[in-house]
Amino acid sequence: MSKTPRPIKTDAPHAQEVLNVLAQDIGNDGTKKALVKAKRILELAVDPTMGKPAQPSDGLLYGLIQSGKTSILTLTAGLSVDNDFDCILVLTTDNDPLYDQTKDRIRAALGGLTVLGKKDWKDPVRFANQIKAKPFAIVCSKNGSMLTSLVNAFKAAKAKSLSLLIVDDEADQASLDTKTSKPTGQVSPINREISAIRSYFPVNTYLQVTATPQALFLQRPNHLYRPSFTVLTEPGSDYVGGDAFFSTGSKLLELVDINETTQLTASNQPSPTGGLPAGLKKAVCTFFVGAASKIIKNPSQGYAFLLHVSMGTKDHEFTRQLLDDFKQESAAALKKKTGSAYTSLMKNLQTAHADLTTTDPTLQPFDAILPKIEFYLNGANIKLINALSSDEIKLDSKFNLFVGGNKLGRGVTIKNLLVSYYGRNPKRPNADTVLQHARMYGYRKKDLGVTRLFLPQRLADHFRTIHEMESSLRNLLQSFPDGAFEGLYISGSWNATRRNVLDPSSLGQFLAGGSVNPSYPLRTLESAADTQWLDAKLKGIGDTPAYTTITCDQAMELLKHTHANPNGQIQLWDMSALKSALDVLKVKQGPDGKPVYGDKVYLVVKRGRDLKTIRSERDGIISGKGEELLAPMDAPTLFLYRMNKNGNEEEVWWPQLRFPKGNFVLSFAFDW
Repeated sequence: MSKTPRPIKTDAPHAQEVLNVLAQDIGNDGTKKALVKAKRILELAVDPTMGKPAQPSDGLLYGLIQSGKTSILTLTAGLSVDNDFDCILVLTTDNDPLYDQTKDRIRAALGGLTVLGKKDWKDPVRFANQIKAKPFAIVCSKNGSMLTSLVNAFKAAKAKSLSLLIVDDEADQASLDTKTSKPTGQVSPINREISAIRSYFPVNTYLQVTATPQALFLQRPNHLYRPSFTVLTEPGSDYVGGDAFFSTGSKLLELVDINETTQLTASNQPSPTGGLPAGLKKAVCTFFVGAASKIIKNPSQGYAFLLHVSMGTKDHEFTRQLLDDFKQESAAALKKKTGSAYTSLMKNLQTAHADLTTTDPTLQPFDAILPKIEFYLNGANIKLINALSSDEIKLDSKFNLFVGGNKLGRGVTIKNLLVSYYGRNPKRPNADTVLQHARMYGYRKKDLGVTRLFLPQRLADHFRTIHEMESSLRNLLQSFPDGAFEGLYISGSWNATRRNVLDPSSLGQFLAGGSVNPSYPLRTLESAADTQWLDAKLKGIGDTPAYTTITCDQAMELLKHTHANPNGQIQLWDMSALKSALDVLKVKQGPDGKPVYGDKVYLVVKRGRDLKTIRSERDGIISGKGEELLAPMDAPTLFLYRMNKNGNEEEVWWPQLRFPKGNFVLSFAFDW
């Protein structure tokens, strides 16, 4: 989506109030960058002074994990009311602590607005009076009954004329229709009510906010929940992301035996009979050393350790007991200062200290660190963070160890997180879910020297692959105005997202090393002009040498002059999908930042062929006489074969596009 931007006021009171509040957290440089992004969102949003738009106005704010999306979100809200929106509706996670956190942030940033919470529309009369004072903001949790009550309150207040900016935080989490994969005609409650809000107000922009938009981009083209524009956030210089942990030679990554994850399940041993596995013990000792060193320099601060190995609450309790036992044994050993337990603990702590000195030249001497560990160890707080626990993610001790599963994922910020131990190991993981587990990402540069991530090699490979996919998607978005593209690059045997929010009949995939072709070309006079055009265009290219090299745009120009027979199977052979596939590959970068495939396509031209048989769209048209070897497999190849006249069937060029070898899938959503 590209349009002429309308003028956006950036110096009006509400935006200035937000900027003043944000400056305390992200500084002037951070606020300047946030303002650029927020302004761009408003330029692409509906103009509330112009009435109902011709098309639904929907977009995406795409940020990195824990990269400061909330700052841009709140600044966009401030700008929107300065630029004539009546209401800011923020939809947030149905989790009371996170809901309260979001509401408090909105209220702190928008001090000049009435900010209504989910209790404020229980009284419809009072609510109707409150929303007469425009502009205002509402924060609502994504809960089916809560959203229904809000829709009813708006209708009772006859508020249809309001213009809304709807900000859906973590929009891929609960907002999509979870019944999409089964076409029963039913819609999941949260999706139904969000759609009801969007349809009730003629003038609105729906802004999705997430760091994992895979599910959004795999909705059908022009789908109500597929963004029509995208604004990328850019992290500040202190941001620590996948490059820090998963680039070649990273010293922040510590590998552990994958069998440790089995040892940390309650089903394996119902009650703790042994100690911590070696890798987890090393992780905890590394945390104690790093945290103690930081405390010497920052006595008022507490620090955090994260353990995420399972989604089972019994496993969490089991692992916490192991940590409790290790804490008590270690405290006793440090007090006794003799014996095998003391000797083993000292060796582990000294090994951890030696390792941390390789990345933190300011690490305090071991002799200064050890007394701090001994002093603070008894006060170490080991908390369960799961659905059955009321423990909060709060640093109320010097040493804070958090054990949990899903509640330690999306939307959770863990302050002063130094060491993470990750062992969640599903058979076929969803890329977006695993990425949301990367709580070690964030603005942590000041602690980078004592930061470590412990996990098995297989899971390190998973995260590295996901980081590669994320980088590929962001590079792709940067190459297109406002994110107008189709297709996802998915490495290995991954699911991009959970399947229940996708329509299987609208999904297509192009496989690494695989091909796509029309099942049969259109061989009527209708295609004669394009055949003549291709004859002229390819006149200078003979059947030998084996191939020539062209650009992706040149390949698409040739393909647009070929035609599939409309009476045949036409699913994968879609010009917009083919262009998107080439675009994805063109901008794909490797870990070194260099193009993997580049802007090139091998072109193989052959004439005088007599193919007459309809084939599937993946069969290919090349003969089995070694023609698949005519071009290398390190870039896409376009085979263009000219068919001889066959009775009433005209001469025609029949194409086949082959994708390069690799470990990837190009996944797309189509409208058949």
